[in-house]
Amino acid sequence: METTSDRMINSVVFMGTPQFAVPLLQVLSNSKYCPELVVTQPDRPKGRNRKLHSPQVKIAALELGIPVIQPEDVNNPVAIEQIASVSPDIIVTTAYGGYIRRKLRRLTPLGCLNLHPSLLPKYRGAAPVNATLFNGETETGNTIFRMVASMDAGKILFQSKTPIKPDECYTELLTRLAESGAEEMVALLATLEQGNVIPYPQDHELATFSRKLEREDFFIDWQKPAEEVINHIRGLAISPGAVAFFRGKPLKIIRAEIIETTSNHIPAHITLIDKSVCVSTASTDIRLLEVQPAGKKIMSAEAFNRGARIIKGEQFDTTS
Repeated sequence: METTSDRMINSVVFMGTPQFAVPLLQVLSNSKYCPELVVTQPDRPKGRNRKLHSPQVKIAALELGIPVIQPEDVNNPVAIEQIASVSPDIIVTTAYGGYIRRKLRRLTPLGCLNLHPSLLPKYRGAAPVNATLFNGETETGNTIFRMVASMDAGKILFQSKTPIKPDECYTELLTRLAESGAEEMVALLATLEQGNVIPYPQDHELATFSRKLEREDFFIDWQKPAEEVINHIRGLAISPGAVAFFRGKPLKIIRAEIIETTSNHIPAHITLIDKSVCVSTASTDIRLLEVQPAGKKIMSAEAFNRGARIIKGEQFDTTS
């Protein structure tokens, strides 16, 4: 049986990009495994004015006083030389957003470890937490594995499980997994130093994949049953948000719940019940709880109705 050999970890390189990676960077920085170097994606233009924005990991690393590099391709010779210059014993990654080739994975004695927010081999890929909620899963967790050429397919060093709360949404679950995963990674590194980790292979026949979300994935399909609509809303809330169109304008649906009534109206039809905004689906109706009109803050559905003055018989647009 393969075991890890004991080796002191004196130098760590961290690779990550979005907010999900920040808790791990922060916990590492407050431990004996504080990174010597942080690698993240380049600044990218965002918003209507296309102004350059720094990745959340870059912002956090600079606040912590840790050197940062932002190569367009982390596998190019210059980037590899920069990483090699700190003589890392291990590379720790999560949500980096780029492919790490063999030369870089083999650069360190202990390889490259990745924190992934799913129970691998389930939901490999770019959007595991979204997919978990879209499919109505009641349990998820974190997996830490050694990176190989195939995406999220390496041997598992650690896995934890956690129940998903019935009303837990994407942003809440992602945050919870990021925070628990950060503590789990630090604990694993300590165990790794002692040589007490036994990697085990994934069952590739059980692998499922979560592709990167596209524009059409954000739109609510009222023609689906209520449970699927609710799962879709939970799988995108609070940010980026599931989008419906009302009077030709986008409206993010942040929270909703199923109500045990069938209105006999066509899907997307709006009814007002005791000031609540309810919408028909292919099965039962759902009650909107929180929404976010374009350019405005999140508000209750009742507050939105007061401003919009929904008229009897209106419905959400069925095309975007």
